[in-house]
Amino acid sequence: MTQPILRKVLRAVRFLIVPLVMPTVVHAVTYPFPEKELSHVKVGAAMTVGTKIYLFHSGSDEVRKTINVHDVLTVYREYPPDSCPGSTEAGKVRILFPLGDYYFEGEVVEGEMHPGYLAIKGTVACFITSKTVRQ
Repeated sequence: MTQPILRKVLRAVRFLIVPLVMPTVVHAVTYPFPEKELSHVKVGAAMTVGTKIYLFHSGSDEVRKTINVHDVLTVYREYPPDSCPGSTEAGKVRILFPLGDYYFEGEVVEGEMHPGYLAIKGTVACFITSKTVRQ
């Protein structure tokens, strides 16, 4: 006689818990997309030939010895081809001058690039961060 009562109690608890859990699961996977896209995602936001850009680096001695003014670095969309088969060359950038301990100012000399691409020379790399403010 206690077993039918226990089933009724468990069934009642299940009907009380399910409506509380289900909306939580549904809201956890649905979210609104942002109305404004990031600037590097928008069409036409690519940095093309002649654009001056900032390149971020680690500031290590190896970077300072390897990358010099007027060097031309190859820019990749992701990683160099030998480490990632899906990467492609996006262009080239020429180093204009160093900006402090962690940045270079450069100029796009070939191709198109976006922030986050990698400029590589030998075993060192720089992240392309943004366009320069002054032209």
